[in-house]
Amino acid sequence: MSNDWSSRWTAAIGARIRDARLRQGLSTQDLAERTAELGYPMARSSVGNFETRPRAKIYVQDVAILAAALGVPPVELLYPSDVVVFWSGGSRLDDDLAYATLRKAQVEMLPGDHVAAHRAAGWFSGGYGMSLELRIAAMSAAANFTKRARLLATLEAEDATGELRERAEAAGAPTPDEFLPVLRMEVYDLAVAADRLCRLHDDVAEKARDGQPAVSDEEREAVAAAAAEEPDPYIADPAQRPDVNNVFGIGGPQLPPLPETRPHVLGDQERERPTSYYRPEAYA
Repeated sequence: MSNDWSSRWTAAIGARIRDARLRQGLSTQDLAERTAELGYPMARSSVGNFETRPRAKIYVQDVAILAAALGVPPVELLYPSDVVVFWSGGSRLDDDLAYATLRKAQVEMLPGDHVAAHRAAGWFSGGYGMSLELRIAAMSAAANFTKRARLLATLEAEDATGELRERAEAAGAPTPDEFLPVLRMEVYDLAVAADRLCRLHDDVAEKARDGQPAVSDEEREAVAAAAAEEPDPYIADPAQRPDVNNVFGIGGPQLPPLPETRPHVLGDQERERPTSYYRPEAYA
């Protein structure tokens, strides 16, 4: 049974190596050349064999060098944690808030011992890593900014044609001149929060040698651009802003939590943190 488990594990590692390689548009030769640049050359055929003809056993050195060549932490090749964005529904469509979480995935940590992937990763590494925790928070923040920014763009386009004013008058709502500035403030707040989290993630990920980005380049550029210029007018205290709640999906500031965001697994009765974490001061 243990040999079967070992073979299944190495086959899964080979599949993850292949997936990571293809995502980056690398050939097996490219990956082999990267290992040589890192001082532990592997033949192209060896790299290919990991993916197509896995052995019953794999050396820790091979996992470490291939992970470095692919720009991912070694634990991601052993027990990968898939981060996805979900939307929590509010009373109206525009009230939805995004949050990133870990997809509930099982791995065979030891022969016959199937556990959640994040638990296996935490056990193997002795911690879960701030890099992943910040990636989850940054993904949530960027998704919320993107949704709010799209709403603003839609309403501004309607305002340019006069359609928005007609809709507001028909609904007995405040005028666009009243609620659009408030929405611009909210979008700016969300952009600043997302930009801060992305920067924190990038800094920690670089120190942890985790090359996986929190968000796409397009999202990151949009966040940075929106956070670069404070809207005019801008009222820093949300409580002092004009009350335009429930006007075309505009409500109180939907600011995501900052680094306190905790990863959790959908479907678990207990939404708990993995067993242990790296200490934040280790990344100072």
